[in-house]
Amino acid sequence: MKIKYQGNETETSAATVAAYLNEVGIAAKGSIVELDGAIIAADAAATTSLREGAELNVYKIVAGG
Repeated sequence: MKIKYQGNETETSAATVAAYLNEVGIAAKGSIVELDGAIIAADAAATTSLREGAELNVYKIVAGG
């Protein structure tokens, strides 16, 4: 299926957000995951389905001063 990841169209066979993040080598924990404009909790990524045309953005949490 085709989805948009970080604004770029890409192909994936991943059925869930967690499966896609694993596919691209990103851990949901320590990241903010946004699917179609809604924030997805890290523990919900495994059960949140992807669909054709979904828009997925991931933001890394950075701490410091």
